[in-house]
Amino acid sequence: MSFIHVLDENTANKIAAGEVVERPSSIVKELVENSIDAQSKNIEIEIAEGGIGFIRITDDGIGMSSEDAQLAILRHATSKISAAEDLATITSLGFRGEALPSIAAVSRFSLTTRLHDNQSLATYVEVVGGITTDIREAGGSVGTSIVVKDLFFNTPARKKFLKTPSTESSHIHDILTKIALANPNIAFKLINNNRLVLSTPGNNQLQDTLTNIYGQKIAPDLLPVHYENTIDNIKISGYLSKPTLLKSSRQWQTVIVNARVINSRSIAKALDNAYHSLLPKSGYPLAVLDLSVPTDTIDVNVHPQKSEVKFSDEQKIFRAVYKAVIEVLSAPHAPDQLAATVEFKPTPNSYSQSVLNPYTNNDYKKASYHAASIPVVSSWQETPLPLNVVRDTLEKEEMMSFDAPSPNLISTITEDSQFTLYPLGQVDDCFIISKGPDGLYIIDQHAAHERILYDKMSQHTERIPSQQLLVPLFLDFDTTEINIISEYHDTFYKLGFTLELAGPNTMRLSELPSDIPLAETEASIRQILEYIQNMHDPNPQELRHHCLQIASCRAAIKAGETLNMRQMQALIGELCNTNLPYTCPHGRPAMIRFTPKDLYKMFKRT
Repeated sequence: MSFIHVLDENTANKIAAGEVVERPSSIVKELVENSIDAQSKNIEIEIAEGGIGFIRITDDGIGMSSEDAQLAILRHATSKISAAEDLATITSLGFRGEALPSIAAVSRFSLTTRLHDNQSLATYVEVVGGITTDIREAGGSVGTSIVVKDLFFNTPARKKFLKTPSTESSHIHDILTKIALANPNIAFKLINNNRLVLSTPGNNQLQDTLTNIYGQKIAPDLLPVHYENTIDNIKISGYLSKPTLLKSSRQWQTVIVNARVINSRSIAKALDNAYHSLLPKSGYPLAVLDLSVPTDTIDVNVHPQKSEVKFSDEQKIFRAVYKAVIEVLSAPHAPDQLAATVEFKPTPNSYSQSVLNPYTNNDYKKASYHAASIPVVSSWQETPLPLNVVRDTLEKEEMMSFDAPSPNLISTITEDSQFTLYPLGQVDDCFIISKGPDGLYIIDQHAAHERILYDKMSQHTERIPSQQLLVPLFLDFDTTEINIISEYHDTFYKLGFTLELAGPNTMRLSELPSDIPLAETEASIRQILEYIQNMHDPNPQELRHHCLQIASCRAAIKAGETLNMRQMQALIGELCNTNLPYTCPHGRPAMIRFTPKDLYKMFKRT
């Protein structure tokens, strides 16, 4: 008896679909790439329920004959190559002949196509779960229209691994954005639940495509790229952003090799290295890099979803990208703007002041030498008596300095504390050195303030206290972020943010958490959005915990801010009244203790 047997075609198709069809965005990518190969000038994508329930792709490409339409749904049927040797010089996006049969094997699939000739009728093909149920003539426009419904209806185990419709929609939007940037000569439209969320002009102007996708606000920050290495026959074009335009992830970075959107660690690393000295510790610039290389120097058949390519000499590509980016950033255009990211801008004294009376450049220069006193204390809304005493002192124009702490003030601050600490001074504007009854304490001022704010915010079971802005703040977001904000509107409200749609890609912010400075608001919201995008079915508890972490981190005083003795006293008093004074909400140390025994050991006195 033989234990080995040949799988039937339907089972083989479902297994193959596992490599090609990972999620709705995989389907959209494969079908749109087919439309591009068909020389389409207009491609419309419509989705519902995140693409899980419905996907329709319509193009005005060359179309297919009735015979080709029936062959197209068979495995390994393709018009792109005819022999293995063709893989070495392939220029089309599709070439394996697996996409259509794999998609049709796990969905209710239909195809309507008509050739660019005098043919008056189109061909209609219907496949349900890999089984062809209908082939006939039908009415239809020139080109091809494909409809995919009920994805994974016959493989429920696969379906349960999909994320929420909002998350799946975001993935579709992201991949279409990159494909549109790789093909500025094609007009793309994405309709999500009967709402137009993406539209590009198709006029072959990459800058116009960029501004249609990311908004007109990015236009002043775009720098064109034109690089050519005639020895290695490598050309690089596209756009980079000035270091003033940053994203918290690589979402705004698109790499294209021979018209194919790919992921490449080496190219991303070259980009990071070139920007290294111009960027803050975190942040990624916008980049659209279109590389043209000889087809025989890359292998496009190394990834099931064709999202990666293998270079014959990766170091050449790395050096070319690095040089191209360096040339752009070191060019004589606006050197003052390239350096703008290192300019120090302290937090304004209050939210209303920051809206109505913005700092001038001179104000910033003065403030950079001034102890950041008032923002530290004024953001603590529910403060005990000792902080009120400190505030009365700090609100004077002249900052007071002390050689030693006031015994009366310290005893008042720590009246209800777990223990008593006496601040001795500050090291590197980051660490507070304190004396306790059982040893020496070193406190990270940022981590300590994070813990204080997190504990205070956590006490509010309903809504975190908010501060209403006298003048609303208008923030621009991409379509994916708008969708997430709309879906999690109640969550943002409970966190203290009141956001309302004010335009296709604009949100009006009228309230923000009391403890977050206005200057940190947009970064806080974007960090929360990034976390939601990366979560799998977020539950309210996890989301609230992480959002409070972000809010407390953004609102806390930073390393590098000079504190006087009274501020240190106030900070220590608040920290000692928290439940977990030794760690910040992220789990990093906020306070480290050295007992006398530890000190004796370090000085080798034992």
